[in-house]
Amino acid sequence: MDIETEIMAAERRRCDAMLGNDNAALDAVLDPDLQFCHATGAVDNKAAYLAKMAAGRIRYVGVSWSEDTVTPLADGAAMLTGRMTTDVEVEGVAKKLENRAITVWRKTDSQWRLVAFQSTPIKA
Repeated sequence: MDIETEIMAAERRRCDAMLGNDNAALDAVLDPDLQFCHATGAVDNKAAYLAKMAAGRIRYVGVSWSEDTVTPLADGAAMLTGRMTTDVEVEGVAKKLENRAITVWRKTDSQWRLVAFQSTPIKA
């Protein structure tokens, strides 16, 4: 399998775990060093992000990517960039987010894990 296919499969696993509110599956695809920078500018590490998900503070309803590009960075590292459309409830408030997103993936123990996420709102 080529790196683009592997990264897109890992991202699909992440999105499926988010949509299913499956913290065990999400935990498996997130790197211990995760830095997750939300479109608001708030930053969570892995524990904080998983805690928000477990508490129901964030509930994903829909996630889709377009204009996506996978770029190999080094042996065992890659970046996925593109447009990410997300339907999410944050603290019970429904939002539709249109963002440019950058994800950085690191391969450890033969598995790709998300180590960094950054999203920026697209102005209408």
